[in-house]
Parts: sequence; structure tokens; C-alpha cells
Amino acid sequence: MHHRHFHYSEHERGGPHHGRRGGGGRHRAKRGAVAASILTLLSERPMNGYELITELETRSEGRWRPSPGAIYPALRKLEDRGSITSTEVGGKLQFELTDRGRTMLAYYVEEQGDDAAPPWSEVPSSDRSGDMRALVFEMVGQARRVRRVGTTEQIGQARAIIAEATTKLAALAAPADRSPESDEPTTD
Repeated sequence: MHHRHFHYSEHERGGPHHGRRGGGGRHRAKRGAVAASILTLLSERPMNGYELITELETRSEGRWRPSPGAIYPALRKLEDRGSITSTEVGGKLQFELTDRGRTMLAYYVEEQGDDAAPPWSEVPSSDRSGDMRALVFEMVGQARRVRRVGTTEQIGQARAIIAEATTKLAALAAPADRSPESDEPTTD
């Protein structure tokens, strides 16, 4: 009996209803678009995670720049499934398709149809101000990474960057803390 194990909409994020929430103003790729995009790009040439992120931003004409928090777990899942393999090249992991990955991609293309748009073309456009929360999570992830693998000097630099960003955000928010009535002249 032949089983198809590559249905992105159910397997990529844990089931047909996993992660569905209303509203929120966040712009995300369609379910399975991250894995499908990775497989599609890696079918062209091997790439590292950063190259995948920037290539997706370029190909989506700036509408989608997946965060490392979206790309790297997807790469890990695909590698765990045997769909891609990684090798260290110049201190970075470079990923490439395996035969299983090519089979997954062929199934995806068959499922979507030959004339379907690439997976990154269906990402809604956003003005990046709407995904501030995602940017904060990405920053926290990078800070944790520096703390885990960075030198003492790099950790100090990261602290300074975070302190400067905090100070700038506090200054930016300070005028918003005042009520509009406090700026109006009184007529007593």
C-alpha cells in the first residue's frame, strides 16, 4: 500500500487546526509555505539559512522576510525527515535537497498544479510595523544565541546594543505617555 506522507498543510505545523487564531494583524505565510519555499529554493542550488531568508525576501518583492525563528526550525524538521542534508561550508551550515526532498517537492508541485504560483508569492504584504512582536522575538532569540555561543566581548556588545535600543524606545514612547489634554492651553 502506498502512503503519501508529504501533505504540508497537516504535517508541517502539527495538524489541520494547529495554530489558527483570529486577527492579530500579523502577516504570515500560508501553512506549509516555509517548507515548500525551502525545498523549491534548494532545488536550484545549495544555500545556508541566511541565503534562504534573503532569497525569499527578494523573490517575494519584500513582502516576506521569514525570521530565523521560522526558517531554522523548518530546516531542522526537513533534515530530521531526511528531505535535506547539511554540511559545514565556511563556518556555516549549507543545506541541499536529498532524493526524499526532491520527491516531496514533486508531490507539492503536483498537489498545487503546474501553473501554480511559487509558495512565497501568496504571502500577504505587510508594512513591517505590524510585526513588531515578531521582531522582538527575533531580537531576543539572537541575544540568547550570543549569550550561549558568544565571547565575553560579544556578550558585552550585545548588552550595549540592547541598552541603547531600550533607551531609544523609552524616549520614543515618552511623548505618547502624556495625554493630549496636557498639551492644550487652559482657558480658565
